[in-house]
Amino acid sequence: MTIPVQHVITSVHEAASKTEKLLLLVGGPGSGKSKILREMATMRGWKYVDARTLVTEEILEMSPKMRPQQAPNKIEESLDILHAEVILIDNVEVFMAPVVNLEPLALVKQISKKHTVVVGWPGDYYDGKLVLDYNGQRHECVGDISDTNIVVIA
Repeated sequence: MTIPVQHVITSVHEAASKTEKLLLLVGGPGSGKSKILREMATMRGWKYVDARTLVTEEILEMSPKMRPQQAPNKIEESLDILHAEVILIDNVEVFMAPVVNLEPLALVKQISKKHTVVVGWPGDYYDGKLVLDYNGQRHECVGDISDTNIVVIA
């Protein structure tokens, strides 16, 4: 079943009214997450960002111990420059890479306090649990998602 883009746009507007302005677009490989993000960028003029571009040399040079505290601020600075109504972030699994070692859910939740963010989330959402697929492995995410808008693409 394909999720209509208009349904996702409506969910974005709902998310934008919350403290954490976050919408997770959850689906497995080939489910159409990236396609929907790009389509919304074209239709609405929202900014599409590949998460790999957010992992800068400055972030990689941070000590692994300090990176979880310092990297979100650097990423927010990169997103501030966009002056975007909504930011569409794809490929967040890159934050799980051992060289980066950031917790994607905590990171996007922090970013969403300042920016309205739609995240293409590779994985599943079931029974109130959010799972991220990375390198063929499934990682159950820890964190409160009770107030997070989630659209599942089957």
